[in-house]
Parts: sequence; structure tokens; C-alpha cells
Amino acid sequence: MRPSAAPAATDRRGIRLTSEGLAWFAAAAVLGTLGWLKSLNLLLVLAYIMLALLALNGVLAHTHARRVRASRIPLPPRFAGEETRTTIKVRNESRKPATVAVLDGSAAWNVERLPAGEAVECTETRRHLTRGRKAAAPLVVRSGFPFGFLQYDRVEESADALVVLPALGHADADGLRRWLLRQAGSEGRSRKVLRRVTTDLADVRGVRPYRPGDSIRAVHWRSSARRRELMVREYDAAPSPDLLVVVEPWLPAEPSAADYAGLEAALSLAATMIRAWCRTIETGATLVVAGDDTTVGTAQPGEASVREALIPLADVIGAVNFASIAPSAFGRALLRAARVVVSSRPNSPLAAELARSTGKPFFAVDPSLKLPWYRER
Repeated sequence: MRPSAAPAATDRRGIRLTSEGLAWFAAAAVLGTLGWLKSLNLLLVLAYIMLALLALNGVLAHTHARRVRASRIPLPPRFAGEETRTTIKVRNESRKPATVAVLDGSAAWNVERLPAGEAVECTETRRHLTRGRKAAAPLVVRSGFPFGFLQYDRVEESADALVVLPALGHADADGLRRWLLRQAGSEGRSRKVLRRVTTDLADVRGVRPYRPGDSIRAVHWRSSARRRELMVREYDAAPSPDLLVVVEPWLPAEPSAADYAGLEAALSLAATMIRAWCRTIETGATLVVAGDDTTVGTAQPGEASVREALIPLADVIGAVNFASIAPSAFGRALLRAARVVVSSRPNSPLAAELARSTGKPFFAVDPSLKLPWYRER
């Protein structure tokens, strides 16, 4: 169902007069007063009928609103700027039809004559432009059935806050892999990436005919004898490592708007790296966020796992100083991952500090660098 042009939701509960109801009540009061002063029974009867209809409207509005339950379908974490489809499920839990309006913040849907035991879904598309936890507005079930003179509002319990992750940039995952293998393992000193040469039969993909330039050590003699031509083993390339991203959300003591923008750019860079790595390279990634309490998220290939792992980035608040990160916080990722520090300040000393405490090299990046594999949104 599409949102209607109904009025915005309110936190008020119970029955209240609408503007039409107020006019109806005023007309009944005028007629009743004239009938009483002029002793005109017909006007008195008409005034009583109008008041009875007003009371009947209140009873029916209360009844219809109490028949319906509305609930917001929970959403997984969303990225800032990502289109979000909010869905409200409206169910009639009584044995009779119900006519209500459902309000969610500024959005409203009219549900007319919803059959007993049936349910409908009301949807709206939204975009959240900033990260953080967005509190959900209370759901209001409202009925003015049948005349609209009186309305009854019932407020449903709100769902948990929506988690909005940093906005995503654009990353070339293969370029990121090549760059990290050159840089992160050598503290910035470029070196040629050598593929692993192995004779481990577990890494053999198959055999193929010999081509000039193939090593004689790769010849598979049994297959060659069986096929009466030289056959060589074909090996899988060395597997890609996992990714370890340490985020340093640094802000000066008196941050400016540019400092806050730099922090958001660093968080976007970290989120984009992890998502691109898990989606394209298809190995795991670990996120470690520096702070008073170090937070850790672990992602495996798969969109749901990545979004859950990135939740700590939604809660980040910048600071000048951070507690030291214990090597135990990295777990097994410290040994088998490409290690990189994403900081909101240039030339962060955190990478060198982690290298000294863990004995493993870390490479620092920040949004001011011209990274060949990344561009901002």
C-alpha cells in the first residue's frame, strides 16, 4: 500500500474531537440551547440525535482501533544513502472487519475494511543520509470510523533503532588486493608479489599438455606415459589472505567541520574496503575500532555477515587519544591477514605502535591519500 496524505502521527492516546467533530458538537449545542430557550422539542430531539451520533462515532472508532495490531518489520543495518524500504505489517486480530489509519512518523496509510484475521503490508521508501542509530517513530493506529467526528489513537511499541552504517565509496577489489599485498606486508616498501611455487599435490588443479617454457619439474610422468605426450601439472594460485582493518577515529580537541568530514571519509573507506574484499575476494575480514573499549567485528563472505560486522562503525565517536589495543584483540587474524590501519589523520603513528606491540607489520592509510583502487562516493 502507498502512503496517503493523512496527518502526521501524534503521541496522544485515546479519543479526541476532530475539527469536524468540534463543529458538529457546536451545532448540537446551539440547537439544544435554542430548543431549551424556545421550548421547541423538535430542536431538542435533533440536538440529542446529533450528540448520540457523536457518542456512537467514539464507540465505533475505539472498537475498530482496538481490533488492529501494527508492527514494523525489522531491517538489517543499512548504508548511509542506501534506499531503505520500510514495511509495516497491519493485522486484524478480531472477528469483524476494521477500518483504520496507520501512522509512522510523517507517513500514513489508510486501511479500509480489513477482513477479520487478515493482514496487509504498508511500505515506504526512505533514505538515511547520515550514519548512526536512528530511533524509530512510534506506530499509531488511528480510527475515526464511521463519521470522522471523533478519532481514537492507540500507540504501538516502537521497534529497535535502525543501524545506519557509513556511506560506501567505490573500490576495485582486485586492485585493493594487489596493493595490500605489496604495501601492507612491507610497511610501504614496494616489492614484487611472488606467487607461491609449490609441489603440494593438494594444490594441483589438473594436468594439461606441455607448452614451451614449462618447468620440467611440473611434468606428470604417469599421465604423459598413458597419453604418450608430455603432460604437466597445473597449480592453483596462492590463496588470498584475510583482511584486518584497524580504524582510528581521530579528532582534534577542537574539531572543525573539515575534521568531522575527514572522520566520515575514513569510516567510509574502511567500510568499503571490507565489503569489497568479502564480496569479490571471498575471504574473511576483521574490523577493529580503536577507542576506550576496543570493538571487534568479524565478517565472512556474504552481505548479512558484512553488515553485522560493520555495526561498530555506526557508533563511532572521534577522540584525541585512544586506549592501547592489546594483540589479543586481533585473534587469529593477526597471523593470516593483510594488516592495514585506516585513520582520519595523515601519518598516523598507530600503525608503528601496533607493529611494535604485535611484531607484525601494519600499513597506514587515510582519506587524503590518492589510492589507485578507491574513489569516494
